[in-house]
Amino acid sequence: MRSAFDRVIRTLSLSVGLGSLVFTLLGLPAIVSQFAYLNTVYATVTVAVFCGAPIALAVISFRAPIALLRAVAIAHAVSGSLLLALWVPAMLADTLPNDEIPWLINMITAATCTAAISMSFLPAWVYLFAMATLSGLVRFVAYGGGDASIAFQDSVMIALISGFMMALLQLTVRAGVEQDEAAFAAEETAAATAAAETLERQRTRYHAFTHDDVLATLLAASHDGNTPSDVTKRSAQRTLHKMDQFRDDVPVETWLTVAEFESALAATAALNDCAFVSTLTSTPAAEMRIPLEACDALAEAFAEAMRNSVRHSEWPDGRPVHREARASRTNTSIHLVVSDDGRGFNPQRIGIDRLGVRLSILQRVNSQPGGHADVVSSKRSGTTVMLTWSPPSEMAGT
Repeated sequence: MRSAFDRVIRTLSLSVGLGSLVFTLLGLPAIVSQFAYLNTVYATVTVAVFCGAPIALAVISFRAPIALLRAVAIAHAVSGSLLLALWVPAMLADTLPNDEIPWLINMITAATCTAAISMSFLPAWVYLFAMATLSGLVRFVAYGGGDASIAFQDSVMIALISGFMMALLQLTVRAGVEQDEAAFAAEETAAATAAAETLERQRTRYHAFTHDDVLATLLAASHDGNTPSDVTKRSAQRTLHKMDQFRDDVPVETWLTVAEFESALAATAALNDCAFVSTLTSTPAAEMRIPLEACDALAEAFAEAMRNSVRHSEWPDGRPVHREARASRTNTSIHLVVSDDGRGFNPQRIGIDRLGVRLSILQRVNSQPGGHADVVSSKRSGTTVMLTWSPPSEMAGT
């Protein structure tokens, strides 16, 4: 995918090239009429290079590498200054017919535009003022001397018009650079956040493992006396195997038991200082295993719902807000609810910046097979986030 800077340079190359073509067509009568008053080689090279380079830039703008586009642009700008400086030596007469302005001066803005997209800020502006000054001198000599104020006025006009165009182009290029910098920073932040979240999920799973496996093994061993039972041995072997997997950074399982999932939810609720009530393991129901990806999606949405409640549910008058998180299950599904009696909001007007609601809750869970998320809220009536997961039909038998 092309960067913003890349797209800006290509678009500006096309625009400058097309603009130069328009200037060339408008100046064609002057080019033809002045051709005989200039050295033939110089006149031919000037038309070919100064008029042709920007048009070539437009033709290759979306095909050539950026380095080549900028090389063509800076070559055009430099050649423009050289050709303008050689205009007077190339004249075959003392003055142009009918006091005409050298056609090259009328197209100097094209050179300052290519300078704007190929040079850094300060050199481009130095180039512009040098070209404006040189244009005034060439105009003065081509007129055979006379009133120097006219040449000065031309220089000022060229500086103003070209300066305006250069400022616009440089601002556009800078906007592309800043957009790339912002995108890079966002990617870095997202990567750091993802790494932190992954570490936190691993820590939560490790804590759940410690609670469910290590303590269960120790509890079983405490009832065995001096001779460990087969159950205790199998439990110890399974626990040691999981410890090895954590040590070697091997994915422990692609599934979580309901008990492990409940431990993760309880830790999340405690971290967000929210009351938590669960009947996941106390409800008599068939054993259920939950895919790790679905567990992560539900747990992240569960945590985001709590964080959103803390951030957005407070009443303006400071009255207390009561929050509660509940988890329950049936034989075929798991239900999570996070609710508060805060000020609420209109879910239909969730702003594009409310990524916590849009992505972490709704999209994250709804994208999971068997997952469903819904947010119910209204102003002054609190908020309820409901998360549900059921094994899809292809997983029902696992």
